Amino acid sequence: MQEHPYEYYNNHIGIKIKFLTTDQCHEESIRKITVNALGKRMRSKTCCEKQLRRSSLGYNALALFSSLSQDWKDAITTQFGHPKEEVKKSWFAQHYLADRKAFDFYIAYRYGDDKKLQPELIEKYTHNASVLNTVLLMKTNRKAYAKALGCTRIDIWESLSKDVNAFINVPHNLPTTKDSLRRKISQYSKLGYAALISGKLQNNNAKKVSLKEQMALLDELIAKHTNLNNEVICSLYNMVADRMNWKTITYSTVANRKEKSHLVTFAGRNGSKSLSNKLLMQNKRKAPSSPMLYWTLDGWDAELLYQKTAVDRNGNTKTTYHNRLTIVVVLDPYNKYPIGYAIGSHETPKLIKQALQDAFNHTKTLFNGFYKPYQLQSDRYSIKKLTPLYEACTPHFTPAKVGNSKSKVIEPYFDYLNESYCHLQDNWSGYNVNTGSKNQPNDEMLNKLRKTFPNEMECYKQLVRVIETERSKKGADFIEKFKDVSAEHIQEMTLEDYLFVFGSSTGFTNKLKGEGIVITIDGVKRYFDSFDVNFRNFALENWTLKYDTNDLSVALAISSDGKQRFMLQEKYIQPMALADRTENDAEQLKKVSDYNTNLDRYISNKREENYSVLEELFETPKLNDTLAKHLIIDSQGQHKNQRNAPRALASKARKIEIKQEKKAAKKESKTLQQQQEEYYSKKVDVNQYLED
Repeated sequence: MQEHPYEYYNNHIGIKIKFLTTDQCHEESIRKITVNALGKRMRSKTCCEKQLRRSSLGYNALALFSSLSQDWKDAITTQFGHPKEEVKKSWFAQHYLADRKAFDFYIAYRYGDDKKLQPELIEKYTHNASVLNTVLLMKTNRKAYAKALGCTRIDIWESLSKDVNAFINVPHNLPTTKDSLRRKISQYSKLGYAALISGKLQNNNAKKVSLKEQMALLDELIAKHTNLNNEVICSLYNMVADRMNWKTITYSTVANRKEKSHLVTFAGRNGSKSLSNKLLMQNKRKAPSSPMLYWTLDGWDAELLYQKTAVDRNGNTKTTYHNRLTIVVVLDPYNKYPIGYAIGSHETPKLIKQALQDAFNHTKTLFNGFYKPYQLQSDRYSIKKLTPLYEACTPHFTPAKVGNSKSKVIEPYFDYLNESYCHLQDNWSGYNVNTGSKNQPNDEMLNKLRKTFPNEMECYKQLVRVIETERSKKGADFIEKFKDVSAEHIQEMTLEDYLFVFGSSTGFTNKLKGEGIVITIDGVKRYFDSFDVNFRNFALENWTLKYDTNDLSVALAISSDGKQRFMLQEKYIQPMALADRTENDAEQLKKVSDYNTNLDRYISNKREENYSVLEELFETPKLNDTLAKHLIIDSQGQHKNQRNAPRALASKARKIEIKQEKKAAKKESKTLQQQQEEYYSKKVDVNQYLED
């Protein structure tokens, strides 16, 4: 076959030097220069010709095609065609290598009664395996493959199928369509060289395993959790076969049995989670029709790096650059709206609670009230500890099944955030290592940029901007569609329930005093009280107060046994000076005065009610002359002594009579004195003696 002059190497098109020189006397050489002269030109700083690759074992020396003078380029392209087009044609062929291991496998292969493969079949199978190896190489290095074809995005299987069909350097009978080629590659990846052997040459071999004991033994060896390879399984099976006088098998039989018993043995080799995700039937789900019908949450180690400096106990500082923050997102899949989030160093139950609290606070911002989702789903992380929290947040908590990662629609959302936002930052750490992606950042450049990485707070702000940008894009639609939610699915959360679930506390209990309940929050004393009369019935209780640090105007008081709950208001602070008083101060004073008046009336009414009940009780003859009867006070607060009642009344009447007699005598005495003074005033004028 005619040798090709062009070769693609290190992302550059090169031409084999032997096609340029006279020394090597290549029959198709343009013979422009000697090898020595060309070498001097390529080493010279004044000449443009550059060497792309030196000659080594199995490889030709290459000159960089773009560095050649124009007359050389014209001569080459006239004789051999345009390099880019020719490289496209030869790219697959340049990477083809004959597979010696495949040849050895088919030479050793036996079927039936120890029959060997015919030489022509060995050759065909070896060529097929070698071509498929090249297909796998192209698929793995698709970026370089696409660049060689002159495009940025390609249908990889369509391109590979065309290359396989055009490759005639060796005879092969591989599939001619992209779908059939993909299936053949999949089979070849699983079964190896045995996948290319005709079924007719395997069926007889399979008959060696026909008894149920034989099939059971082989299946269990295949299903072993240690994932034994075919050769080991074959040797273990044959050890039993020798003792049982069974026919021995080859590892191709194991490969065939693996394919047939794939369903039964899959869980043993890969685990029940993998079985559920890959083989068992799954339900397909669609996004919620409206907002607030369904929330899901999960944590994500954001793919953004930040630098952190720490000081050890010896006073030495050390800066690390591989640090990442974790963000817990509460997602409403209606339009993938991040209804809540919290950012921390790692995922914890506390961080999850903060994310849910942010979600409920955000519903208040959006809808002027706290609203619960109709359904909430989470993974199984710390499920026992968090279940009470989840159940308080929704009427329908449905945790994901163990190992069912596909039920968590939030994970693809994290991939979207990573690609759409994080990927654009210089401190992007790349895709998760288990994704298998080749589009990872340049480690060398990351190392050079590491000192420009943000600190922890700056990285925190990066993530906040990502979520707030998402909210700004999707918020209007989210709010508008909330109007369409049916009444049966709208779940309001009262302020009392919100504080009970998410409220902070000091960790101490407090008793009610006249000034209310006094607690210290962030070093500041605060006073809370309630105008609910019933609250003071529990004045002896030890109360735990829960409050929202963003709004300290109210608090929730919870009794020590959890049975009593009261909403308290922060007490109004009155000015000491009258001059400082406002109209509102007077209103608040009146409010407290009215409350106390009502409370006094409540107490009096309760006492009168008690007296009425007990008065009938103590009419019973059995309770006569009991100490309790003598000590019971009446509705006026006086001691009641039924036996001495007549005497008490007579005594009281006599006292009133005496008082009235004294009053009359005093009046009469005063009248006589006045009459005497009037008489003397008529007889003598005292003033005239004073004037003299």
